[in-house]
Amino acid sequence: MGFYSKFSDQDLIESYNNQIDYQGKATKELLEEITSRGSIKDFQTKIENQKTLLNERNRIIREIHQHYLNKSSKQECFSLISSELISKKEIQILVETKYTHIQQNIENLIVDSDTILKSFVGIIVSSIISSLVITLLIYFINALIVFHFFLLIPAYIINYFIIRLITKKTRDNLAVFIATFLATVLNFLFFIISIN
Repeated sequence: MGFYSKFSDQDLIESYNNQIDYQGKATKELLEEITSRGSIKDFQTKIENQKTLLNERNRIIREIHQHYLNKSSKQECFSLISSELISKKEIQILVETKYTHIQQNIENLIVDSDTILKSFVGIIVSSIISSLVITLLIYFINALIVFHFFLLIPAYIINYFIIRLITKKTRDNLAVFIATFLATVLNFLFFIISIN
């Protein structure tokens, strides 16, 4: 019973591909396991079929993205895409998923007055909360007798999550990114003032 005997077919394919990519050839033990399950030729055919299917999915996703940029509706996009390898049902799922994903990304990147206002509130709330958390850490953990610059990292993380919670947008949004940075600067200023 070899090392690869408990591998699924997909695990064998991944191991085979990794060994070919990094070593230039598959190990003897892997080849023995492949031949015990069938021929090497059938195994390589299965790999090629998977690559072909993946390439077809990627082509369809690129097409969907192009249709979205051309402002086509989901239905128009679905009716314009065809494939000999992928079923209509799977194409419909890809269209729905990709359209939703693109819409969420676009919505996340929009900087409007509401986002700016919520970011400003987030700066104030997050800098207060993270300053309190860091102060409590310094107080309760005697090893942290004074403020250290490395404490700005957890402050930044706390600030980001609070601002994200308030704005409902990620750091990809410019307003959220700047607000998180400014809240961390306020943390730094608070600690500089409190030390003096």
